[in-house]
Amino acid sequence: MNNKGQIWISAVLYMALGVIVLTIVLAAGVPMIQKMKDKNSFAQAKVVFASVNDNIMEVINEGPGSRRYLSPFEIKAGDFVVDETDSLVVWSMKTNAKLMEPSYFFTGTPTGVPEFREGALYIYARETNIVDEYITNLKLDYKDTAHLKLDSIFTGPFAGTYSLTIEHTGSYDPVDSLPEIKIKVMP
Repeated sequence: MNNKGQIWISAVLYMALGVIVLTIVLAAGVPMIQKMKDKNSFAQAKVVFASVNDNIMEVINEGPGSRRYLSPFEIKAGDFVVDETDSLVVWSMKTNAKLMEPSYFFTGTPTGVPEFREGALYIYARETNIVDEYITNLKLDYKDTAHLKLDSIFTGPFAGTYSLTIEHTGSYDPVDSLPEIKIKVMP
């Protein structure tokens, strides 16, 4: 009779130990997996932005009537915004992963936020008021190249999968002679 009790006590202790080990592994592993996921989203957004920039520049260089389609245009994490006022295309993601660190390679900007430049892409991050939370941004700036116009049934910011059309409208600003580039976001 005494052996049956010892077997049940051993079984309960092994199960409790297994639950404790599993809890510790999950507590350490889930944040690490989320940070890896954010790093992959950041890398994917950089590739998407390089494609967007290439297509916008081709449309600008080819002239009126030129058009490019990007489908599927997928933003897996973060928000995509077309800022018509400043002719910017911006992607922003809130993350707990420190994806970049300020260093002497940054150039100062009028907003005071340091930016790192990678080709036509500006990359910058800032801390939020929450400990270990950051907002990472990618930006394409066309203020000296073109005027961007957003054409969409949705209001930004955009997240998810869309089709994107980039079109040279043939219109030029009378003040600075920059072309108008229409970016149409469709479901």
